[in-house]
Amino acid sequence: MEIYKRLLGYLKPYRARLALAVFCTLCYTLAHSLVSVTVFIVLNGLQNKDYVVFGQMPKLGFLERIHLPSFELPTLQFSTSLVPFIVMAVFLLRGFFEYVSRYQMSVVGLRAVRKIRDDLYAHIVRLSMNFYSKGRTGELMSRTMYDVNVIQAGVTDVFVDLVKQPFVILFQIPLVFYWGGPLAFIALVIFPVVLVPVVFLGKQLRKTERKAQEQIANIHSEMQETFSGMNVVKAFNMEQYEVRRFQVIHKNVFDFLKRTMRLTIIQRPLIEVIGAVAVAFSIWYGMRILPLDRFASFLTTLFLFYEPLKKLSKANASLQQAVAAGTRIFALMDEQPKIKNQPNAAPLTPKIQNVQYQDVSFAYENGKFVLQNIRFDVRSGEIVAIVGTSGAGKTSLVNLLLRFYDVTQGRILINHRDIRDYDITSLRESIGLVTQETFLFNASVFENIAYGRLNAPLEEVKQAAQAAFADEFIQLLPKGYGTVIGERGVTLSGGQRQRLSIARALLKNPPILILDEATSQLDTESERQVQKALELLMVGRTVFVIAHRLSTIQNADRILVLDEGRLVQSGTNEALLKEGGVYKRLHDLQFNV
Repeated sequence: MEIYKRLLGYLKPYRARLALAVFCTLCYTLAHSLVSVTVFIVLNGLQNKDYVVFGQMPKLGFLERIHLPSFELPTLQFSTSLVPFIVMAVFLLRGFFEYVSRYQMSVVGLRAVRKIRDDLYAHIVRLSMNFYSKGRTGELMSRTMYDVNVIQAGVTDVFVDLVKQPFVILFQIPLVFYWGGPLAFIALVIFPVVLVPVVFLGKQLRKTERKAQEQIANIHSEMQETFSGMNVVKAFNMEQYEVRRFQVIHKNVFDFLKRTMRLTIIQRPLIEVIGAVAVAFSIWYGMRILPLDRFASFLTTLFLFYEPLKKLSKANASLQQAVAAGTRIFALMDEQPKIKNQPNAAPLTPKIQNVQYQDVSFAYENGKFVLQNIRFDVRSGEIVAIVGTSGAGKTSLVNLLLRFYDVTQGRILINHRDIRDYDITSLRESIGLVTQETFLFNASVFENIAYGRLNAPLEEVKQAAQAAFADEFIQLLPKGYGTVIGERGVTLSGGQRQRLSIARALLKNPPILILDEATSQLDTESERQVQKALELLMVGRTVFVIAHRLSTIQNADRILVLDEGRLVQSGTNEALLKEGGVYKRLHDLQFNV
């Protein structure tokens, strides 16, 4: 119930609507309880033709024996001409209050679910990169969309039934006694037995539903991965393999959903069978002692008495599903970002004096160090190239500067101050990044270049595009800078995507620039043009250039050579070639020396 209480906490901002919904629910249950009265009025009027008579409640002898007074109501008589109006009034009130209560609760539920999804998405976005390195995008999408949708029924329908159905039962109890007298005890004795399947099956349902939701998340992950890598799937003729893999996961989902459905469906027949026992005995006995009008009203009240239990069993199924979904959602919400601001974190000023790595070592969660004892200083305005074989730790080195991760050992300083003491937002505002894996959004060219500065004037965006030699091909697009380029910029070539990414970093105009294989997707001519632009734009900035192609970094002020996570060489291109070692070997391999 702790999970459900937490879910209900999202209803608190809508207390007024909830109060109105609860009030209308109470009015509905009162009108609903009068249905048996309308049955009595109709049958009594048929028997008496011109008038309807409410007589005394059957005597309950046991009340007198324990010295409690019997309930006695005065005899009431009125014309049958009022019967249609009474029936219409009862069902009109019943329908009106049900509509208002359900509408108000549905609105509250939609708003609560919207708030849950907004909070969940905002929390996921703010989590650190280490969270994304171990998670799957499809599963996050499943929890954000499917699990939150499951909660809606648990928050709205269940809440309504948890309020409504107990009151329906409560209001029927005096009527059961009024119409049936001692026969009412048969219904009340069987009543606790009817609750057994609701409680017992509910526990199994919650466990099964949680596993089903996990399997549904697997389906979303599988689909997302396959669709994202469709070019690879088709290039290797693996369509049938992916279909079989999907079918295996889907079969698991089907099995869990089938079990969930079985547990949900079996509750209603069980309740009906148990309730039928009480009704059967009541019918057998009631036919001998009750007149037709009172007997029909008694049966109607019995059915109205047991119907809420069937609805509560359905509500219980929705509740278990909501709790299972809530468990998965709150597990995400309780995940804490590992990278966060220190108390009294200071803003980083745009003026950069130096960047220092002091005995930096770093390991991901598996404990294996990818960087060990890295130590170097970078002066303001210096262009530093970082080279090494794949897996040497080049990208990890600059990711630490952005605080995508924190160092495991040692310190990184900017302006002689540990970057962990700076406000994260100001730190990242001071660093521009162009990665080897160009990522563009399904938005316009303008929005992709101005990402991070969406209020930038069009002229500045165009200047950045011109500097990155992207303006020429942008002008040829159907709507120029307003052209939507599709998911990940699918409508553009690799070189065009890379130039937009470079333009985005240039528009940001940061004092520190990180180029992680920034020209890797460009043809020779485009690379030459962009390289010239970058050389001009690097002036006055502190630049880290990661490159596999050594031809692009020969003019760097300094080259750092990494090998298996260690800094093994440092110097200019000429000095390193004379020194030999790892850099000379990489140079000879690339230039076929």
